[in-house]
Amino acid sequence: MMQKIWKSKNFLNLLLFPFSILYYLCFVIYKISNKEKRCNIPVLCVGNITLGGAGKTPTVIEMRQILTKNFKKIFVLTRGYKGTANGPLIVSKNHSFHEVGDESLLHSHFGLTCVSKKKILGAKFCEAQGGNLIIMDDGLQSIDIKKDCKVLVIDSDYGFGNKNIFPSGPLREPINSGIKNSDLILIIGNNSNIFENDMIPKQKVFMAKKEISIESCKNKNLFVFSALGNNSNFHNSLLHSGFTIKRIKSFSDHYIFKKKDILSILNLAKKENLTVVCTNKDYIKVPEEFKNKIKPVNLNLKIEKKKKFEKRVLECLYAN
Repeated sequence: MMQKIWKSKNFLNLLLFPFSILYYLCFVIYKISNKEKRCNIPVLCVGNITLGGAGKTPTVIEMRQILTKNFKKIFVLTRGYKGTANGPLIVSKNHSFHEVGDESLLHSHFGLTCVSKKKILGAKFCEAQGGNLIIMDDGLQSIDIKKDCKVLVIDSDYGFGNKNIFPSGPLREPINSGIKNSDLILIIGNNSNIFENDMIPKQKVFMAKKEISIESCKNKNLFVFSALGNNSNFHNSLLHSGFTIKRIKSFSDHYIFKKKDILSILNLAKKENLTVVCTNKDYIKVPEEFKNKIKPVNLNLKIEKKKKFEKRVLECLYAN
């Protein structure tokens, strides 16, 4: 709901603006009163300056795959949002999303993943385990670990919303400071209007597109459910890929599905002859007994000028 409110200027934004000033003051005090600690191995951070889904997780997955030939033991480091485990620990197949969070479990399907509520302890743990590169999923605004390369991810459709700072808008920090502090900017999507923003330096920018696929999906009339920071982003990706969305059920970010939620969706889909789909991240949280009736959507990121992007990332990592 807030993503829609934050998309444009409205009366509610105006009412919340004084709280945005307070939020920003707290953010400034936090930055001044904390100091980053350097690790003994390179740290790459992928993040955004808006609340909600911009595409950080698929970007991290893709960057791990790109950099595997340069770094033999890569760890993805996350806080394990909404998980109960404090860590630091390495995510294994024996962990549940209740313990380590849905994003951490998804990352563990692609390689070594460390969960730690305190990022610096997690980084030291990754070093001790013989890691030679840490990729942080989120954390551009955190002052804990010194980042050698910072990649800012922007969704081209959503952009910066109404350009107000939280809670009046979706911004975690002002646009100009977020862009200035980033080494590279990855814009995901097809909307070229984002370039009308003069604050985005073209020399930092790379473009990427989402590639969507659903295995063995003969019926392209879909019932889509998701629990993301920006559910409409997922819907748009499916529509751009030629699927027809007949019904939608949106939940709040990282929502844990109850049996009654899934049963309600499956019963309605059966009546209307619809294929039920969700993201891979949400599929992790679907009760086991229902998984054979739901198809996870495979999302891959295709970065344009990938070799040049890889070169810039490596230059950035080695420069520090």
